[in-house]
Amino acid sequence: MNKTLKYISPAKSFTEALPLGNGSLGAMVYGGVPEEKITLNYDTFWSGTGHREEKEIDSSTLEQARKLIFEEKFWEAEEYMKKNMLGFYNESYMPLGILSYVFEKVDEPKEYVRFLDLENAIFTSKFKNHETEYISKMFISNPAKALVIKITANGMDKLDLKVKLDSEVQHTIKTEKDCCLYVSGNAPSNVQPNYVACENPIVYDEKNPGMAFCCYLQVTHKGGTVSADLDGLKIQEAEEVVFYLTAADGYKKYNQRIETNPEVCEKSCGNQIQKLNSKTYKELEEEHIADYQSVYKNVSLELEEIENDLPTDERLKRVQNGKQDLGLSCLFFHYNRYLMIACSRKGTQPANLQGIWSESIRPVWSSNWTININTEMNYWLNGPCNLIESFTAFVDFVEELSHAGEETAKKQCHCSGWTANHNVDIWRQTGPVDGEPKYAYWPMGGVWLCSQSYEYYRYSRDLEYLKNKIYPSLRGSVLFCLDWLQQREDGLYYTAPSTSPENTFKDGEGHACGVSYMTTMDLAIIKELFANYLEACNVLGIKEDLIEQVNERSKLLPNYQIGRTGKIQEWIKDFEEFDVGHRHFSPVFGFHPGHSIKKTDTELVKACQKFIEEKVANYKQQIGWSCAWLINLWARLGDGTKANYYYEELLRQSVYNNLFDLHPPLGETEGEREVFQIDGNFGSASAVAEMLLSSEDGKITILPALPESWESGKVKGLLAVGGVEVDIAWKNKKPISISLCSSVDQSINIFYGNKKLTEKIELKKQEQQIIDLHSCEWI
Repeated sequence: MNKTLKYISPAKSFTEALPLGNGSLGAMVYGGVPEEKITLNYDTFWSGTGHREEKEIDSSTLEQARKLIFEEKFWEAEEYMKKNMLGFYNESYMPLGILSYVFEKVDEPKEYVRFLDLENAIFTSKFKNHETEYISKMFISNPAKALVIKITANGMDKLDLKVKLDSEVQHTIKTEKDCCLYVSGNAPSNVQPNYVACENPIVYDEKNPGMAFCCYLQVTHKGGTVSADLDGLKIQEAEEVVFYLTAADGYKKYNQRIETNPEVCEKSCGNQIQKLNSKTYKELEEEHIADYQSVYKNVSLELEEIENDLPTDERLKRVQNGKQDLGLSCLFFHYNRYLMIACSRKGTQPANLQGIWSESIRPVWSSNWTININTEMNYWLNGPCNLIESFTAFVDFVEELSHAGEETAKKQCHCSGWTANHNVDIWRQTGPVDGEPKYAYWPMGGVWLCSQSYEYYRYSRDLEYLKNKIYPSLRGSVLFCLDWLQQREDGLYYTAPSTSPENTFKDGEGHACGVSYMTTMDLAIIKELFANYLEACNVLGIKEDLIEQVNERSKLLPNYQIGRTGKIQEWIKDFEEFDVGHRHFSPVFGFHPGHSIKKTDTELVKACQKFIEEKVANYKQQIGWSCAWLINLWARLGDGTKANYYYEELLRQSVYNNLFDLHPPLGETEGEREVFQIDGNFGSASAVAEMLLSSEDGKITILPALPESWESGKVKGLLAVGGVEVDIAWKNKKPISISLCSSVDQSINIFYGNKKLTEKIELKKQEQQIIDLHSCEWI
């Protein structure tokens, strides 16, 4: 129920098209008639050459910035840093190709419908023309590494198709035999971000070319004929056609030379096609479904909604007009889990700002990894929503950055360990980009990444990943922070320079300043880092002198502060904010997504809530990812009614017809446009899980923030900390049963509201326990 997106007309734009993906290869399917259009992406296909020297910042330059900051000459410090301490813009994520085909005999399509089946990750479109039914089914297989499309004509007419491959980047088109078509070429050597005005924003340098790429299409057919020329393939009088499309590019690893010869990619694609030829379409489909469902798992949400067969865009419009649709709330949750699997699998790149789906050669914000919130938010859902396999792409990404960031730590920050600032591209740029210090200079990016990476262990209990991938990155970040923290006359340690991501305060002369020392965000994520490091050492049985250093330094960090209005303070001093409704909720990181502010810390929790309320009261516009963060915060505060209000607000104001989250223009630079940004999708799914289940080691709380309107329902397959799968059923707003299945032997206390089950639950590895709560005693 509510696991299928349905539409009764073809997509007119990217934001109506439907996404497919296997983590690496992505497609946006328009479902067009008579012309179908499918735009293609590949997760490692970026502009750039991989050759970039790390900018060096002399230690005296850093010390001068600190001197100005500690003298509280914040505006002077900011201008000094802008001139001397910023770097180069990222490269950009590239579109790969465009597959199109025309139904040449179709002129009066009727009874059109298209679906995206979330349980099987299959797109289907159907229509009739002259009493012949045309059916297209397509999926992107992870095992086969290919887009597979089957088109059938059932009736008097046969299939006449004209097929083309194209690309937005420089390319050539070739045919092979009579059934193969491919497009290949090279990415640009450099692409400037869309917000940078320059004469030549897209550069192809023949002496230093970008990576090679190829899309390779093979057609098999039942009946009829296929012919090829440079205009594409022509299929005539076929009963059934199957397309197989593979892709490759020249990226190897961030620190290895790229392949610039397209012929190498062509050969790689051809070899992959040959492997597919040994299997039937049915075998490939069955293999794809089994692989996908092994990751998707049996996770579902039902809210006793009325069965609804309306098209998804019509349902969305009704919600935007004030109607309630609990089923659409469920569908959105299932869709967002689907998107994670489609754009993040073991061995792929992690989800970027647009997952893997982008049609622009100059995508907004370069479609990069923005690590001052967006990349981490992408992966908030993976633990609680039971998407552990898709989490590994993020953990592997952090491990690579920890090596790349050692040079930045050494040459720019004069610290040991590693660091990363707010923007990262495929070449693992970790230094500050150009622009403004309020966003560009943020060496805490790596620290936040480590916190989110550690969540993989908390939910999976994967000791091998903890030991070999998470712990080394964690330790390197600890080394960086110990060197980066500066002791002042009061004996406490502070970060400097320090920013609260993208926000500004007024100095004494009314300047908008972003630079100060030890913002609350810096303090919170360092606290999180130190706590995770100490826990990891304990779990792994590590004994080293660094443990004592971390324990001592933790005691000498400043405390959280509460400002004059009763809200948690954003900066080291109670400055006046320039934009009270700023989109970031950075100062409450310690409460969510961090854990250093506990629910039992009554005064600090109250101060966090006050911060949230003031922020919302001054919002200028609804921004998807910021709204998703707000849903999570209200869920953690235990207010399901407000959490659900903003969950529905996201649907009302911040999603397109294909349920992609949107980001509006901020009004900060010329040429800004509304754009799809996937963090709002993923962040909202995390919030749904937080409404229904909260957990920590040995403790599970059920329905901690159940919305008033979710009166009865059930959720299956959520994951608690410690690797416990949890099913919950409730009626009349009260839980009636729970089911638990643990990946390890452990004891669990179950809480509901302020009550605890009298008996601890003893769980045996992989043994399901079903508990009827009607017969249980609570204390």
